[in-house]
Amino acid sequence: IKKAFLEKGLFNTVMDDIADKVGLTRRTLYRYFRTKEDLAYEATIMILNEWNDYQNDLFNRLEGSGIARLEYFLTSQIYYMNDRIEIMKYLGEFDFYFAENAYLEPSTECKIRYDDIILESERLLTEIINIGQGDHSIKSDIDVKLMVATMSNLLWGFGQRVAIRGSIIEKETGFRGIDIIKNQISIYIMAIKEE
Repeated sequence: IKKAFLEKGLFNTVMDDIADKVGLTRRTLYRYFRTKEDLAYEATIMILNEWNDYQNDLFNRLEGSGIARLEYFLTSQIYYMNDRIEIMKYLGEFDFYFAENAYLEPSTECKIRYDDIILESERLLTEIINIGQGDHSIKSDIDVKLMVATMSNLLWGFGQRVAIRGSIIEKETGFRGIDIIKNQISIYIMAIKEE
């Protein structure tokens, strides 16, 4: 399923493409999934589960102060995203597709499963910041919820933008997208590091 969407993109993939990839007829595929949108959510759930497995493994290997953990965690995520440009493009397209076509909602079951896994990054970032506040490497007076939402959304959003417009960004700015994102992380670290 995922491969069909990654090869042709969400907008250009049709049920026949997916049926061909999984070795089923379109009619048989409809027995399991009522719409292309359900399949798109399934593909995205697969991607996010892989992402969450990576993040949890990374989190469990973190060492040092909270601020050091945060910087390493965020930087590692950037490299993970950068190595999966086609997935980041798809996720950008996924966000755009469902934002612009709200009437194309997936089944309730798909939506519930998606909602259950989408906020794992925020949970881990919150835990890291709490560790940093506990060891006094991260300022205690920051709004943790707001900082986590800012970091998570800006990194994902810019990661998707770099995946889609990477060469254009480099022509416009003279900097590779990954270097701009790394600079963004440096700004976060400077803003919340306890002096």
